[in-house]
Amino acid sequence: MKKVLPHPLLSLILLGLWLLLNNSLSAGQILLGLILGIAIPLWVRHALAIHLPIRKPFALLAYIALVLRDIIVANFVVAKQVLGPNRALQPHFLNIPLTVSHPTAISLLASTITLTPGTVSCELSQDGRTLRVHALHTLDSVAEVAGMKERYERRLIRIFGEKSTSTVQEHP
Repeated sequence: MKKVLPHPLLSLILLGLWLLLNNSLSAGQILLGLILGIAIPLWVRHALAIHLPIRKPFALLAYIALVLRDIIVANFVVAKQVLGPNRALQPHFLNIPLTVSHPTAISLLASTITLTPGTVSCELSQDGRTLRVHALHTLDSVAEVAGMKERYERRLIRIFGEKSTSTVQEHP
């Protein structure tokens, strides 16, 4: 049974989402939803097999709360900046040297930065050690990089149990 339905809950969720998106309970839509609910988990089973090493689940919950708060606050800050004189904005590309190395932690950091209004993760270096970020407005790029590392990356290191091996530094 595990070979046909490697993730039964995911299959059920996919079926339900398919039916909701199509707003139909016809036999054809149910059959197509079942096919998708079985095929998609089989297709991505190798990606789903990656072990997520969360060492501190309560720290992850606190991180989610922090990010939600930062998103709300940043919306107001960015709205004020955008509605003000555009010449006052000082956009800048930042290179953040990464301490985290687990792909999920890097992805979570990049997603957090992108979800927070005013910043967008643009590129991960080939070696996975530097994240390039565009900031809508920053006066001190070194302080901005240090702030992101302290506020987000340090918490991710704690959540995923990685050792801190590098210090904050500005890259050209």
